[in-house]
Amino acid sequence: MGGTNNNEYEIIKHNKANFRLFLVNLLYRNPHAHKDFEVGLIVKGNINLTTLTNTHRLSAGDVFIINPYHSHELQGSEPALVMSLQVPSAFFEAYFPDIFHVEFLSEIITTDEEVKKSIATLMTDLAKEYFRKEALFEFRCAILINHLFYYLFQKVEYIVRSEQEAKTQRLKGRRARRIMHYVDAHYTEKILLSNIAEEENLDLYYLSHFFKDTFGMPFQTYVNKLRCEHARHLLLVTDNSLLDICIASGFSDPKYFNKSFKEQYGCLPKQYRRNFENLELREQQNNMLSTQEFLSEEASIVILGI
Repeated sequence: MGGTNNNEYEIIKHNKANFRLFLVNLLYRNPHAHKDFEVGLIVKGNINLTTLTNTHRLSAGDVFIINPYHSHELQGSEPALVMSLQVPSAFFEAYFPDIFHVEFLSEIITTDEEVKKSIATLMTDLAKEYFRKEALFEFRCAILINHLFYYLFQKVEYIVRSEQEAKTQRLKGRRARRIMHYVDAHYTEKILLSNIAEEENLDLYYLSHFFKDTFGMPFQTYVNKLRCEHARHLLLVTDNSLLDICIASGFSDPKYFNKSFKEQYGCLPKQYRRNFENLELREQQNNMLSTQEFLSEEASIVILGI
């Protein structure tokens, strides 16, 4: 049984281009990794970006970059509007083969307001071409993506890893994605780390350390995050009993459900639902948004004013 997080960033497909650009109203995205470079622009609102080493508070106008196969988590108290560009390393391969070995050393691109404005302008220009799809837009998109990354390489510190280091990182990333997809598909069921160890043909002790090193948290904490977010959604959009929501979210023990939910959202499930019922209608509508809501090309054009 699947949950509310099945719309992975990396499977969003607006056309057949070998890159992806989209707008998303984002409340929560569990720790995940994908094979592309991701450049994100916060268009509206605030959101926390958590990586293995840092948590960054991002506001409108801020820009971040994520390396391929690097785990990251996004979470806000209210939905934030994010523009995301995902570009595979292969996009640049023909003329810059070292791209497969590149790693940017900071997720936050800069605190320089002028630099952030320049990046936002490039991404908005790219969005205009990508969403409007006028004649020969593919060429303009390619030009703007190359311009953007040329600018990033000038403004963001990076290293070029050895072939062996890059290969090891890719193998680790692919394993992380397989594990992530397995958990996403089964977290509402009874799921054990030993299930994944068997799937991956790995020693349980090794996998436990691999999971924590890759996602920045123990396996059970990761599963609980998914289950609690699924429960949060059910609390807001159904009138199901707390026990039914507990079971539907993968928890077998209501006490453990209450404890986990309070750790993630600061209150018990019953109180969360009661708080929601007391909100004004407009605030309710914001909070009823799913974990992540991808905007259509038409809606993106209107919202960005392009």
